[in-house]
Amino acid sequence: MSNIYILFIFGLTWTFAQANTPIRQCADENVAMPLMVQINDCDSSPCDLLKDSEATIAIQFVAHRNSMRQLSAQVHLTSLGVTIPYDLEASRGNVCSNLLHGAYCPLDAGEDVTYQLLLPIATSQPEVPTRLEVKLVDDQEGNVIACFLADTRIKKPNSS
Repeated sequence: MSNIYILFIFGLTWTFAQANTPIRQCADENVAMPLMVQINDCDSSPCDLLKDSEATIAIQFVAHRNSMRQLSAQVHLTSLGVTIPYDLEASRGNVCSNLLHGAYCPLDAGEDVTYQLLLPIATSQPEVPTRLEVKLVDDQEGNVIACFLADTRIKKPNSS
C-alpha cells in the first residue's frame, strides 16, 4: 500500500511541477528568480495574453530580510525591440496587499509567499510577441528582490 501512496504523491508532485510557466533570468543575474511563476494556465512559451482581459500571474518568492513591509511590482513590456514601463494601478502593484494563502506583511527572511498580480491587457495592445518582465521591489531598501522574464503574445479572444 505504501508504494501506491508514494507513486500517487510523485505523480501529483510531477503534475504541479509541470504546471509552472517557463521563465528566464533578468539581465541582472545577481537578482534572484522567483521560486515559481504561473501565468494564467500557461505551461509552455509563449503564453497567450488576451486583449480586453486580465492576466492572472502568481509569483512565489522568498523574503530576503526581516520586517519587509513595503513591496511593489514593476512591469515592463518589450515588443518589436521597444521596452515600455507598464503603469500598474497602486492597488495591483502593492505586493503586500495581494499576497495569497493568508500571508501578510511584514515578511521575515526566508518566508516563502505568493503574490497575485492581475495584469490588465488593453484592447489597444498590439498583437505581437511580447516579452514580459516583472520585478518585485523592496521599497524600504530600494532593492529588487526577485525578477523574471516570460515570453508572451497578445491575442484577440476567440469569438465563439
